[in-house]
This record gives sequence, C-alpha cells and structure tokens, in this order.
Amino acid sequence: MKRESIQRLFVAIVLLSFLAACPENGTAADHQLITSVALIHGYNDNIFFSNDDVQADNITTVAPKLDLLRHSERYTIRADGKLEFYRYEDNDELDDVDQWYNGSLTTTPTERWQLGADAHISDDNRPDRDVEETGLVLNNVQRKRINAGASTQYTVTEMMGAGMSLTFNRENFDDPETSDRKDYTAVLFLTRSLDAWLTRTTGRLNMSYSHYNFEREYERNSIQIADDYEVDYYGLTLGTESTLTERLNLTVNLGGRYTCSQQNLEVSYPYFPAQITDEDDENYGFVGNINFGYQGERYKCNLLLSHDLQPVSGENNTVNRTTARANGSYRFLERLSGNLYGQWYRNQNDPDDPTQSGIDTQTWNLGGGLRWTVNDYFDLAVSYVYTYLNDYEEHHSYHRNKALITLEAHHD
Repeated sequence: MKRESIQRLFVAIVLLSFLAACPENGTAADHQLITSVALIHGYNDNIFFSNDDVQADNITTVAPKLDLLRHSERYTIRADGKLEFYRYEDNDELDDVDQWYNGSLTTTPTERWQLGADAHISDDNRPDRDVEETGLVLNNVQRKRINAGASTQYTVTEMMGAGMSLTFNRENFDDPETSDRKDYTAVLFLTRSLDAWLTRTTGRLNMSYSHYNFEREYERNSIQIADDYEVDYYGLTLGTESTLTERLNLTVNLGGRYTCSQQNLEVSYPYFPAQITDEDDENYGFVGNINFGYQGERYKCNLLLSHDLQPVSGENNTVNRTTARANGSYRFLERLSGNLYGQWYRNQNDPDDPTQSGIDTQTWNLGGGLRWTVNDYFDLAVSYVYTYLNDYEEHHSYHRNKALITLEAHHD
C-alpha cells in the first residue's frame, strides 16, 4: 500500500469518525476532537545499533497528531493519526516520515453482549525502531503494517461469561531480502467468578490458534532464492484475575503450546537444477504471564513476567521470548511527574528445531523521564534510555544511549 493510499484511508477514517461524533436526533453524547503537535529533539549515540560502525547523531522530529472520540451509553468510537517528520543532522539520507493510524469501536448492544473492533495502519522506517519493544533490532527498511481485529463477549450468567476474538496482521517490507509476514489468530475464552473460593477473583480459560506465514524472494549473485516459512500454533492457558485490594491487581495465566513449523528453501542456479530443502518440526513449550499492578493517589507501578513463542518482524523466524518489565511513575506536584522503567528480553531459537536459526540474544532497556504540564496547552518532557544487547550467536555486544526533550502543544 502506497503512502498516498494510507493517507486517503486515514482521511476516510477521520471523516467517518467525525460524522459519528455528531449528535443524532438531538441525543446527547460526549465527543471530542484533540489536535496536538510535538517538537522533539534527540541525541542518539548509536543510530544503527552497530558494533563496528558506531555513528552518533542529533535528530529533530515534528509530530502532528489528531485524536477523535465519541462516547455514549452504548458505544465508544476512537480514531487517531500521527505523522512523524524526522531529520538527522549528519545522516540526512535517513530523513523520512513515519505514519501511524488507529481506529476502534466498542459497543454493548444489549446488557449481555459486548462487541469490539479495531484497526491499525503504519508506515515506518526509523533505524533500531523495535529494540525497546521486542529486544531485537530491525534496521532502516521501510515497513508497511496493517492489523485488524474483532471481538465479542457474552455474559452467560452472573457468574460466567464467554467470548472470542479474531485478529489479522500483515507486514510488507521495501526490501526483497527482508521477510514479509501474514498472521491470523483466533482466541476462545471462558470466564467464571471464583468469589466463593477467592474473594474478588475471576478464573479464565484461553484457547488460541495462530498461523504465521513468512516469505521472501530475492536474487544474489545471479542466484534466485525463495524462502517460505509457516507455523501453526495451538495454545491453552488457565488463569485468574484478582483485585487483591482497591489498589492492587494480579493477573496470572499459565499453560502450554503445541507448534508445527515447516520451511521450504529453493535455490536456483544458472544452468543447474534448483536445490530444494524442506524442514519441518513439532514441539511443545511453556506459555505464561504474570502481571502485578498497583495504583495509588500519587504513585503507580506495574510488574510483568511473560514467556511465549513469538514471530520475528522482518525474518523467516520465530523465537522463544521471555520478558521481564518493571515500571513506575510518581506525581511530585500537581503539574510535575516522573517515571522509571527497566525491561529485559531473552530471545532464543529452539536449538532442536531445524526451521529456526540465528537468534540468541539478551537485551536490557533502562530509562526514565520527567513531564511538566506548563499550562492547559503545553507540556514539556525530558527522557533518557540506555540499551544493552548481547548477541550470543554473533559473539558481539551493543550499547546505545538516547536522550530526548519534547515540547508538546495541544488543543481540544
């Protein structure tokens, strides 16, 4: 999808949301239009997250954003779009515009039914963009991503509920050697109140299926290479959601997965028959996440531990990813707040799976910042993050320091 097409789609989303935000037949509803623009100046001492070609640069970003919201007793509609115009002081060949568009609808047509839908479209190209989200580095290759989902939940009785969700994701890269990807996921879940045994606790059963498809075709030294990789994922977890106190929440989900993976590699040489390699594998693994949250008047914090099989953006690969994340924020004054966070990722291929290869990393992100609400229209923020990545496969380690200062203006 070309950038012009993405922009036209965003305009359509904005217009539809704006029409939806208009009162009908004089009925009242909350609707809001917020416009904002952020001016961001940052310093990055390793823009390519490289070990042998370390380059530092100053980066200036202008990011206008539009948010639309309509809320009534029965439904809530949201839509937002943001453009990021960024310019590098020394590496101007990296100058570009990233785009992010989102829309969502939640509705309760009856007392028992809840329905939802959401969509996301993005076009991004910034170097090292994913290292703080996945622990893995994705270089400055243009990525166009579309994902959409729908969900429904039905209250069977006062004690029990059931529902399902469907999601689709597609990633296309402007580079033949970087893998395009399509995902499909379906989740069925059942919930039941456990108040008879555990106060303010709900039990949950999740059954999930995902299909990941990666593909790339490219030419290297007159050799044609076609590489396809598919994974079928079946997961089952049992868990609880507990409100321990008015301020403490705990969510636990534990279970397992079964996966079937298949890789087909075809290498075509000039004047010689093509070489075709097929690999397949079946394996089992642990799946789990624990999320602890605290919400106070001035302080809030969150702790997350998780482990699961995850697809890798831009590569014909999946990894076993373990994540540990802790973050907290504190409001010092009415208009001044701060935050700190630390997160750790362990991304590792299964050594017994012949369809996986090449990834064995450990990544740390440590950061924090301050935000000052100058007045009703301006916010000023500073932030810093240090990233360390140890690549056991390549026997290299990488470091990066990034500091940002942001001035944001907004109006509603």
